Amino acid sequence: MRHRISLAQLSPLRRGLILGFMRAKRQSRKEMRAMAQSFDDELVSLRQQFDELALAHYKQCYAAAVDEALLEKATRPEMWLH
Repeated sequence: MRHRISLAQLSPLRRGLILGFMRAKRQSRKEMRAMAQSFDDELVSLRQQFDELALAHYKQCYAAAVDEALLEKATRPEMWLH
């Protein structure tokens, strides 16, 4: 259970220790939020790069399949393309 401590009743050394600890805790929270935002931004960037690569790969595979079908059609004119 947490106890509320009045800083006015503490010695200067203990008060400084507690205030320093509280300041360090606030600073660490700020740094953690900044790191989390940086991580999220990096994930968004990686997702965009993946989407671009996946689309390029799909277009390349589609073009290769069309080229192969046209080549086969040229070699066998009686064949129907679907």
